Amino acid sequence: MKKIPIAVLLLSFFLGVLLTACKKEIDFDYNEIPAIVVVEGKVTNEGTEVMITKSRSVTDSVWGRCLPGAVVTVSSSGVSETIAYDAQAGCYRSSLKGIPGQTYQLAVDFEGRHYEGVAKMPAATSILSTELYWFSMLNERIVIYEMWATDPEPNERNYYWYRMDRITHHPHFKDWKHHKPYVWNAFDDRGNPPGLVYRDIMCMSERAAEEDKEENWEKILYEGDTLTFQLMTIDRSSFEYFTSLKAGQSGGANPRSNLTGGCLGYFTAGSVSRADTLVFYYDSIKPQATFNDFLVNK
Repeated sequence: MKKIPIAVLLLSFFLGVLLTACKKEIDFDYNEIPAIVVVEGKVTNEGTEVMITKSRSVTDSVWGRCLPGAVVTVSSSGVSETIAYDAQAGCYRSSLKGIPGQTYQLAVDFEGRHYEGVAKMPAATSILSTELYWFSMLNERIVIYEMWATDPEPNERNYYWYRMDRITHHPHFKDWKHHKPYVWNAFDDRGNPPGLVYRDIMCMSERAAEEDKEENWEKILYEGDTLTFQLMTIDRSSFEYFTSLKAGQSGGANPRSNLTGGCLGYFTAGSVSRADTLVFYYDSIKPQATFNDFLVNK
């Protein structure tokens, strides 16, 4: 089966490095606006979770915590379930598990406002393999995390969201107060082999790891770091939200929400597949690949 080159992604990576090499401080005057409710809800084969927070100022570095006091319900086929606030988990949580093909409705009543969202749960995918390997380009070596999974409906357009988390005990991170994904994104199955989907995810450059500058710590993988990976099938409205969220991170624009009522956020229903945990060691990275390796059979 043929793989598509990741040359475009790699060129974007190096352009980003070149652009960030030239720094100039610019002062911006921000117009503060009132905080907006943010609802992030998902129904999966593992259960149901809903986060309710409020938008933060662009100058606020404190991550918002889930706010109690809302009435949250999820309905499907005429049956509704109230999702209770779980103080220990820090979210509204339920053991309600989604079923592929079912449509779910989320309703949230909070501080006198009503918010709603609808999502249909797609067919499940299954992760087949993951591995780390070197990729060489422009006199630089990049660590690539490669994932292969099944495409559950090859004759239909399918949408996916993935998230990789890095658990580290490196001294650089001993005072960190929050945890965020190492990397995440959304994609569809266009350009993938029939019945399969793959992602080649750029992790870090060898040069950045050797220099070990503080501004790169979040991307550098250290010996003994644990990598977990999850892949979720999502519907089109959720895909559009995540892609607009990713695109807006650099420009500050609000993503395209699939919720009504005037809040930010999203509601999705999806099937989650989890990869085996990888422990990062340099000697476990597969031998380097080159651009030509992407033009031959996998």
